[in-house]
Amino acid sequence: MPRETATSLIPHAFAAITKQDPDRIWISSAVSKNIAQDGFRDITLRQAQEAIDRIAWHIEESLGKSSNCETVAYIGLPDARYPMVCLAGIKTGHKILVLSHFNSVTFNKYLCESTNCHTVLHTEGVERLLKPLLEALPMKAVQAPSLDTLLDDSIAAKPYPYTKSFEDGYDDPVVVGHTSGTTGLPKPVTWTQKSYAFVETHLHVPDLDGRPAYAKLLNSSKRCYQSMPIYHPFGLVMAITEPLYYGKTILLGPIEQGPISPGVLEQMFEHVEFDSFSGVPIYLEMMTKSPEILDLVSRKLKYILYAGGALSKPTGETLSARTKLHNLYGSTEAGVAFGHVVDREDWEWLCLNEAFSGIEWEPCEVNGVDGVYEMTFVRTPETETRQHVFWHTNCGEVFKANDLFIKHPAKAHHWKFYSRKDDMIVTKFGWNVNPVLLERAIAQHPAVKHVVVGGSGKKNVCAVIQLIGHEAELPEDPLESIWPAVEKGNVVNDAAGQLAKERIIFATEDKPFPLAGKGNVQRVAVLKMYEDELESLYTRFGDE
Repeated sequence: MPRETATSLIPHAFAAITKQDPDRIWISSAVSKNIAQDGFRDITLRQAQEAIDRIAWHIEESLGKSSNCETVAYIGLPDARYPMVCLAGIKTGHKILVLSHFNSVTFNKYLCESTNCHTVLHTEGVERLLKPLLEALPMKAVQAPSLDTLLDDSIAAKPYPYTKSFEDGYDDPVVVGHTSGTTGLPKPVTWTQKSYAFVETHLHVPDLDGRPAYAKLLNSSKRCYQSMPIYHPFGLVMAITEPLYYGKTILLGPIEQGPISPGVLEQMFEHVEFDSFSGVPIYLEMMTKSPEILDLVSRKLKYILYAGGALSKPTGETLSARTKLHNLYGSTEAGVAFGHVVDREDWEWLCLNEAFSGIEWEPCEVNGVDGVYEMTFVRTPETETRQHVFWHTNCGEVFKANDLFIKHPAKAHHWKFYSRKDDMIVTKFGWNVNPVLLERAIAQHPAVKHVVVGGSGKKNVCAVIQLIGHEAELPEDPLESIWPAVEKGNVVNDAAGQLAKERIIFATEDKPFPLAGKGNVQRVAVLKMYEDELESLYTRFGDE
């Protein structure tokens, strides 16, 4: 039987690996956007342990220790202080509410209010995010020490004691993450020490039909370029657990306010040594547009791991021809699914361990598409000890993931993500239309930055398209230029899901698309933002 419980609390596990190998590099981050010239800053396990203790003392001196797991929000530059602050919070008894840089003020205010948070810890350089929040919701603001101060070896660090036993600390809250907010207000979700420590058990999941667990794939790499924002739950869990349980060094790019630029991505591949890459589809799309990056992918990467959304077929086929490409499924509520390595040609499929995860598949009727199922998690005496969703939510006996999948026609346990259930457009006739297929096709056009298809409650669908911001690269007539891509998307949909020219509008500069932490568009917010313009379309052109 696989080991089904972790063996130590996170502070104890971190102290143990630090004692064993203090000079091992924990995180290595680019000093500036000029990577070739300025290089990287290495943070060893010893330096990280001392920095965590310094932050813990700073929190205690500023706020006192907490005996009831008070919530402290954190907004910082996207650097190593994110995991440091979370681990320091364990020691002082606080749970850390991690606020995404992509969140609106409304989102952040709601999250603070719903978690009874009255204090925000912040770094330098985040006034753009901090000031509007404090204006909307007055709170105590405490500035965190700079990274230079935390890593100053000339001053001895005073160890911060942590004496909780395994039994006493296992269920203590550590981080309050939140759902993406793509379908409305984000929901806070609290991860405990158990949530993070349980990642260790993935290494002990037995093979499924001869396929090793994903954890064994992760264990094959020693230096991973982590492009997912470190303030996103996926980026944060990787930064904490991969060095802790897989002996890995995490590489971070230079600090950027917003998504990684193509130029930085090229520099990272050209000038930095790493043997694996993890991130979201938008960065994989960037990789395929650079012949230089593609050549380096073939020569240096053991694998690419992507999560956070579906990947277009051209991008997936281009990358899988050069290295192993694997899709990872997880959510803030359910954590990372127990998955297994797939064959090279099955890069867009997931091999999921249903028995170990407690997954059951509920048939879902989608007009024109056969074999669509909704993922559900069912509580049993076995699954409630290893499935995050039963710790993170009050779901009762069954949790509906709201994610739809298609079953592989020949391979057991293989499933392909189809769409979010709440992404589905329900037409006035009650037909379900999947907008993602059409959006992917339109997004292949080089002038398109983002696209959202809507039309719930209507007979015909509509679309809002945000173009790239460089006028020199825009076509003279954007609609005519993009139309062939729309036609390609229309081919895969039935009549209810086909987009007409007169039902397309373009986003304006003063109303850019709001993004979630994974870089994906907040669908509901966009449709609400352009509600008047879209209704005007239906008024002018009718809906018949």
